Amino acid sequence: MTTPARRPARLPVGRPARHPVRRLSLPAARVATALAACAIVLTPYAAQAQAQPQPQAQAQPPAGVRAVQQASLVARTSWKLALPLSGAESTDFYDVTATGRSDAWAVGGKSDESWAMTPVAKHWDGTRWTDVPTAGIGGRAARWEAVAASGPDDVWAAGTYTDIEIGAASSTPGPLPEGRTADRLPDALLKRLPAAQADRLRAGTALPEAADPIVLQHWDGTRWTSVARPAPAEGSLRFVLELESVSADSVWLTTMDWNPTADPADPDKAYSGQLEHWDGRKWSRTALPEAPDGRPVQPFSITGTGPDDVWVSALTETGAVATPLLYHFDGRRWTVRTVPVPFAYDPGWMANHAVSARRGTVHVFGKTNDPQVPSGLLAMRWDGRTWKELPVPGVDEVNASGSDGSGGVWVAGWHPRGSAHTVFSRWDGATWTEEELPGELTSTSEGSTVFDIEGVPGTRAVLAAGNAACESPTGACGLLAARGLR
Repeated sequence: MTTPARRPARLPVGRPARHPVRRLSLPAARVATALAACAIVLTPYAAQAQAQPQPQAQAQPPAGVRAVQQASLVARTSWKLALPLSGAESTDFYDVTATGRSDAWAVGGKSDESWAMTPVAKHWDGTRWTDVPTAGIGGRAARWEAVAASGPDDVWAAGTYTDIEIGAASSTPGPLPEGRTADRLPDALLKRLPAAQADRLRAGTALPEAADPIVLQHWDGTRWTSVARPAPAEGSLRFVLELESVSADSVWLTTMDWNPTADPADPDKAYSGQLEHWDGRKWSRTALPEAPDGRPVQPFSITGTGPDDVWVSALTETGAVATPLLYHFDGRRWTVRTVPVPFAYDPGWMANHAVSARRGTVHVFGKTNDPQVPSGLLAMRWDGRTWKELPVPGVDEVNASGSDGSGGVWVAGWHPRGSAHTVFSRWDGATWTEEELPGELTSTSEGSTVFDIEGVPGTRAVLAAGNAACESPTGACGLLAARGLR
């Protein structure tokens, strides 16, 4: 039995093999794009087929229960590359935000051939994207994972250091729990993380290069400055989940702590979720009310239209069964509701995406509580009084979500019938319409993934951030795509 201290969390050094990204025909096995902290790892089709676990049996609705499904309409794509792939070599963009047609930010990290990562922040001024140096972090390797803004002079970015060894997280090394090895992430951790982040960490054999504590900085319109954050509990590693700004004095951040030495079968000891709030003067931790069954909760996605209309999706577990929850903050107090699920499923369901296109209304997307490609999707709408089940979008899993200025809701994910490139689906209140990434990308790149979608306020324009396979030292280039920006 090995101990965490003896097995550092290091990613393999060297260039990934250059082979076409392909997908198996099995819907429960994802092989299109596996991300290892900072690069798309491209492996031969035969090796992928041998390495993938056998597919799980598809969950089926009980007799008499009709699953809401609908074939998406397919529209000619209006998406264009906002930045040539050559302008973001060896880069991954994990998040994007905009305050108007001439002010947007995309953040992530850039890797060298040794996989050391440098934070990257690019700014759109209405004409071009330019690199903007962030505040110093003492020369340490790090990446940005989230960005949010209320205006051109009020932008927040959150990320993680990538030079932390798993063994360094605890000063009292001990044996790992039975059933977990030091060279593989536990599925229980991966299924708790948002799909995009889990994909970045689900990298074959390497444990994540996680952060302790997180990196947090603020842009005041002139420069970036660092904001100190408390470290997680001794022995734990902290993951950034989501950052949302609904006003200059109301910014929300969700994080999750993982104790690598705790038994992943005991979620109360292995995982701890936090919700933090910026009130214009300081950051403080906000305690969400307990779940209806009295158990603690793990917050995930944040959305809202203002300080008195904030929504947070969350998860609670009883035994090994997960229950999705939705919290709402009206500026004074929190209320909680259980999210209805399409059908009973033994491991339960997760609601890891929430999108509010207008005040008092929220769309919730989720999946069955499976560590990889889910057996079922969840799509619900709360209008302030009642829940309505929606048709599920035509993707195998929602990896990113957002809204546009016309009230349309967007999601992104891989096509269930197999594709190495992400597809978009837009819900207009009645129908899902599918759009592809631009041909200038899909015709030249072997694969891509989108981590975030963000509408441009005051317009119907939409931005998307991610990465794509390309000729670079790490085999990846940053992906920035736009629809209707100019």
